[in-house]
Amino acid sequence: MTEPELLAIIRRIYEEMCHVERGERVLIIADSRTPADITNAFFREALTLGTDASVLQVPVPPPPALQTSAKWSPVVTAAAGEADLIVDLAVGYARFIVEAMQRGARVISPGDGTGNELLADVLVRTMGRVDITALRHEADRIAEMFTAASRAHITSDAGTDLTIDLDGLVGEAADGFLWDPDRSEYKSRWDLLPPAQPGVTIPAGRATGIIAVDGFVLWEPEDIEVPTTPVLLDVEDGVITHIGGDTDFARKLSVWLESFAPDRSVFQGPAHCNVGTNPQAKLTDHQEFERLRGTITFGWGDSSVVAELAGLDEAQPWVASPVHWDTMIRLPSLCLDGQVVVDRGTIRED
Repeated sequence: MTEPELLAIIRRIYEEMCHVERGERVLIIADSRTPADITNAFFREALTLGTDASVLQVPVPPPPALQTSAKWSPVVTAAAGEADLIVDLAVGYARFIVEAMQRGARVISPGDGTGNELLADVLVRTMGRVDITALRHEADRIAEMFTAASRAHITSDAGTDLTIDLDGLVGEAADGFLWDPDRSEYKSRWDLLPPAQPGVTIPAGRATGIIAVDGFVLWEPEDIEVPTTPVLLDVEDGVITHIGGDTDFARKLSVWLESFAPDRSVFQGPAHCNVGTNPQAKLTDHQEFERLRGTITFGWGDSSVVAELAGLDEAQPWVASPVHWDTMIRLPSLCLDGQVVVDRGTIRED
């Protein structure tokens, strides 16, 4: 990869996706997991665009699954409160990011809110080699379908058979665009990169059925792990009631979740359901894997922070939890009110 490729992507993130303007205060938050030259590239491009840019290096936080319970220095929270645009290369889901947004900040997370040495390769591959405008339009279409639907039915040949009540919920494009270039207006104040993973954040008690996890599990002991055979999650009224399937993995996952006892919020979910749409995303040690085209990722545990970040209805029963962990199914079928959106891992274009 050459430096100009990455710089062009960073410039596009600032100008087209974030609509950064001269004189705005841009705060770049990073940790040692992201190489210094990548952080400096974001800093340099922000300065070139005439912004009042600063870089804040923070200690490496806990693993992604424990983001919602991380403790942050008052220095970090105070700096975030003064920013117009936060470029998050380290934090992810955090209450102080919500508070900064309440004071008017916009937030873009080019590494899904997690520092990573692979970030440059991921951005060049998943944004430089992909038509991200087409991904935006597709993500908007799928998000609108989630909004219009009252019921989602998800199945897979591995054994998934899950129903989610979508009544009153709003679909989210999750395409990385804070600014809509077509309409010349903001569409979101917070988003993640790379694009895209349209879907929905789900309040408590909305899902029932079985999920056969044959993709990854993002959890704290191993960060990212792929079971040898599917792990089966029995879900009743938004709570995991039994973990089966892959014997060794099911045992380890059960032990980890039970370690949070008496807190049972870690068993609640799905907290979100998202369709990966990026044809260049891979299953690597970077959270790009949630964008693998034709897959579905489910979150578990905390939904309260992401609901606030996304500006969702405060009246819904969002789950507050010290943990947010994720699972993927690789070749799902998704129907929204009977309309096929994904068919065995292939996204329908009609």
